[in-house]
Amino acid sequence: MKNFLLGVICIFSLIILQSNSSEQDSKVLSKQKLFERFFGNKIHFDTAMVQKVLADRHGKRHYIDNNNDGKPEEVWFVDTDPKHNANKHPMLVRVFDEDNDLKAGNEPDYDSDLYIVDWNADGIVDVAVDYEDTDGDQDVDEMVQYYFDESFYNTVRTDKEGCLRIWWARDDGDDNLLWHTVDYRYYQRPCQQYSHFGGDETFNWLYLTKDADTLIPLFENPFLFYDRDNDGVTEDVIRVEGYADTLQYLRWSFDADNDATLEQPRDFDVTVVGCAPGWTVEKNRNSDFSVRIGKDVSEALTIRGIQSSPILKREDAVKYLSDITWARVQLTWDENDVNVAANPIDTFERWEGIIAPANKEADFYFPQIGGPSCSVFNKRTEIALQPTGPNEFYFSPADHRLHLKNADRSYIRVDFDNDSTEDMRYTWYDTNADGILDKLSIDTNGDMLADDSCKLDISGVKAVTWKYEDINAVVEPVIKNEPGQIYLFIKTINAALESMKNGASQEPIWNLILNNMQTAKIPTFIADELINSDESMLYYLRLVRDRQIAKLKKLGVTGKSSWKEFETARSMGDTETMTISLCKIFKLSAPVKDYEKWIAERRAKPESAKVAWNNEWFPPSWIWESEKASFRIYDGHLDMFGKHKEELIIPKLQNGVSYHSEQSWGMDVLHVDKSSGCGGLTLYVNGIAYPVRNDGNPGDPVFTGGLVKQTPDEVTIELLAKGVGPAQNSYTVIWRPTALAGRADSRMEVIVEGGNPDDKVELGIGIVRMNDESFFSKQKIGLIGSWGFQDPGIGWIGLGIIYPKSSFVRMDEQKEDHRVVLKCVPQKPIVYHIQGDWIRGHQFPCCPSSSDWENNLRKTAEMINLK
Repeated sequence: MKNFLLGVICIFSLIILQSNSSEQDSKVLSKQKLFERFFGNKIHFDTAMVQKVLADRHGKRHYIDNNNDGKPEEVWFVDTDPKHNANKHPMLVRVFDEDNDLKAGNEPDYDSDLYIVDWNADGIVDVAVDYEDTDGDQDVDEMVQYYFDESFYNTVRTDKEGCLRIWWARDDGDDNLLWHTVDYRYYQRPCQQYSHFGGDETFNWLYLTKDADTLIPLFENPFLFYDRDNDGVTEDVIRVEGYADTLQYLRWSFDADNDATLEQPRDFDVTVVGCAPGWTVEKNRNSDFSVRIGKDVSEALTIRGIQSSPILKREDAVKYLSDITWARVQLTWDENDVNVAANPIDTFERWEGIIAPANKEADFYFPQIGGPSCSVFNKRTEIALQPTGPNEFYFSPADHRLHLKNADRSYIRVDFDNDSTEDMRYTWYDTNADGILDKLSIDTNGDMLADDSCKLDISGVKAVTWKYEDINAVVEPVIKNEPGQIYLFIKTINAALESMKNGASQEPIWNLILNNMQTAKIPTFIADELINSDESMLYYLRLVRDRQIAKLKKLGVTGKSSWKEFETARSMGDTETMTISLCKIFKLSAPVKDYEKWIAERRAKPESAKVAWNNEWFPPSWIWESEKASFRIYDGHLDMFGKHKEELIIPKLQNGVSYHSEQSWGMDVLHVDKSSGCGGLTLYVNGIAYPVRNDGNPGDPVFTGGLVKQTPDEVTIELLAKGVGPAQNSYTVIWRPTALAGRADSRMEVIVEGGNPDDKVELGIGIVRMNDESFFSKQKIGLIGSWGFQDPGIGWIGLGIIYPKSSFVRMDEQKEDHRVVLKCVPQKPIVYHIQGDWIRGHQFPCCPSSSDWENNLRKTAEMINLK
């Protein structure tokens, strides 16, 4: 019997194994067939070619010229970029040049090339990335990612063969910045900070099943980013969620105070979320949504011959979405200006807008749309349960805030010290049901009981349309003016409290501000953001103001004369009159208007070096750097380092660790060899070129050096090259590089001494000629530059020289260098600037082009204006 049972178990185990194997084989077959739908035979890799590429040095490019016209159509390689996950190696990549611009020895590009990728080189295509140049300007305009997804598909249908998922993105603003990938795929956590998601952009998420003829959009349908003032930064972002042509949810966010910058491009302040008609609390995401996106406001994408179902048009989205009466609406305002995820991992400002957590109050439920969500604290929440018309908004001078009209619930849960405990609560009420909030109740100590309240005068209420320009027009003046007024009020009420009771003015939130927001539970980087944000300061000053008013009232001030004047001013949001009233009541002098000085003291940082130099790390290297750029000269060869972030890297350089391999800080990004590198010199004496470097040949120049000057913002070193030029009448070339704080360029001063006074002397400044490059020379503005590729281990780099245009003589093109030749008068200084770039050091490395690098150099040339 025992043996019989064992036999039965073995048979069943075998059946299960065979079933699982069969199911897996079916998924693999489905996966390949789905890729075939888009790419045909391009997904089938020649076995001999695969073996050849795998057997050769990984990273080496292998070119295929299928039609023998002298130009390759394909390039194959094993990708060795350290950003990829180790469990996907070897990662076999096959690139198809679809715009006929690939040359043997050159890199595939991002302006109409298709990358097909086989993880682990097991013969099965796993992902593909398609870059399209739709306007013929040789840079990326659209990017499409394809990957197989079995787990998601199982939640939509009952079969288990999976689907092909597609991210489709369009660069509407033509800034050539789109999505970063790892393993040629977008994973949210490692990729989101390096994907642009800004300026003017659009993307959609779609899928295709094995037997379907149509691409189905879902979730992001579409995701729209708008740059309203043409500064390269998104002011409002719209996420439409739906399935096929069915509208389900809306999330629409704004940078209301317009404080985002190119360096810090994500700073959203407010969002409104709508549940589409048909939504109910009971069915939630399974609701019977009733709105279909019509043909008049939709478009169908066509991706490699396969069409999608309707997607809302970018140009019609604002009006269309504004005219809908939503089933339920929620406004969320980021009061403390910290729009980071509530989880402890994602510590950066969100790119999607503001993602509010679900509101789980029994009578005011609202779902979370997207993720990860922000904190439940320090965000103002307003909910309209059953809107009877399209969304309406208004600005109330009484509390200097923008509100959702007809809100049934409005509150802020305050956690001022980040200990995840509610310290205060603000609750607004509409006492006469006219749609306007007219009463504010404040719990000042977190015990869920009101400690103070005030009426809100609604006579000055102003309707505001849900558009960036209109929102910004009412919000920006408040953030500019109100913090200073509240600060003066706090100084006054603190004096009033002390006059009534010794020590009564003591206030932990005020002390927190005075301590520059530094406390045990607030991370240092968040504290720094808080103290440096006008919006954050407005919020925290409001908290102090309201707690101090509650204290004052408890001490019996309401019976004093002029208190009615104070309450009236408070109901109108007139902070200046509130301060004057307190001065009258307590016979106080008007406070000194020193807010700008006070806040500057809070924000002042200890002086620290922003530049550095070193000549001991790796002799004969002389290194100089700012936080943005790092260069070195060794025996006249001018090299540069790429950085992953703005910081001084000299303290991180270690002997014995190869700086030619990518480190946490970056790497050496230029192969100089026997060339000018990035800004090296050549002295021309009577037309003969003498490189100002030592290549190890007899008679080459000898270099010595030293420090000229150093301040926290500027450092200059000096290098002397002796024995340059003819042996009988040689020259000394004095070279003075300067690192400038906050600058990516470096100032270079050159003085030539000695020689024969009858010689004709000229100075050449060069950049190394790369095997794959786009070179440009702009004599009218005085610059030469290139954007190119030397090594897969480095990636794309930019080189640039800015020179005095009036000194231009000629270009001298050499095998190893591009050189600009300038007039040179011995003893008279010549000043030029060098600048470099490394694409892997960009925050958004996909996909700047040669034209972008040229524009950057033009901006530097205009700034320094060398004559």
